[in-house]
Amino acid sequence: MTYSIIARDRDSGLMGVATQSQAFAVGASVPWALPGYGVIATQSMGEPMYGELGLDVLRSGLTAEEALKALRVVDPHPERRQVAMVDGRGGLAVYTGDACVGAAGHARGEDSVALANMMASNDVWDAMIEAYEGTDGWIAKRLMAALHAAEDEGGDVRGRRSAAIMVVCATPSGRPWHDHQVDLRVDDDPDPLDRLDRMVTYTVRYHQVVEAFELALDGEAERSLEHLGDLEIDVDEHPELALWEAIVLGRAGRREDAERVGRELERVAPGLAEAGRRFADVDLVDRELVERVLGR
Repeated sequence: MTYSIIARDRDSGLMGVATQSQAFAVGASVPWALPGYGVIATQSMGEPMYGELGLDVLRSGLTAEEALKALRVVDPHPERRQVAMVDGRGGLAVYTGDACVGAAGHARGEDSVALANMMASNDVWDAMIEAYEGTDGWIAKRLMAALHAAEDEGGDVRGRRSAAIMVVCATPSGRPWHDHQVDLRVDDDPDPLDRLDRMVTYTVRYHQVVEAFELALDGEAERSLEHLGDLEIDVDEHPELALWEAIVLGRAGRREDAERVGRELERVAPGLAEAGRRFADVDLVDRELVERVLGR
């Protein structure tokens, strides 16, 4: 009743899983991910054991093939399941039970696995692999290309409702909020892929600006400016990003640019400007800079 793709990027080591379904809140049950150890998709008549225990056994050192085989042995109804796993070393495993509702099947790529059931066409899973492996760049972009390819082949025969994507790092850093590069869900929407696309695009910009802001707070003004790069922020569209941009510009000595962004922010979102002024109250940013950029 769902289509999914899991993959590991051999250059970066990043691992990801993406899924779409007519079912409500597919992101709550199908995708599972643990930085450094693996990602899993469990669907059809999904059994969460494959996700939760699957990640545990991958962390214990089992390969994806070994983990999937072990869990199928203790599953009272493996014929109802459709599961795929990729481990931290790039090993892939996939299984489609005989009781999965057609059209159902899976396909393997060099570094990816697509799996689907209750589809409008038997071409869905092959199209997903072709799209993923034929798209360059960041793994999240490639995973989204695979979901769109599934839709182009008819997708879920029942329609569309929810979608989700996760991308985790190759090596755990001990800082989970950094190790999960992408963790996004659309639970109930008439066009979940379009909305998820916009969220994936936004998350790149969001994390880029937040990291620049944190560098600025830590006194690394030049690095923060370099991290911000040539990112263009539309204050009307994303005032929350403009607030952090104004502080970065101010700390880096770009006072005129910072004041210009501050004035636009006050016009568009005075509540955010006020929040920025409160940074001075807890010594996050010096008061003179805050008052110059955001006013008193």
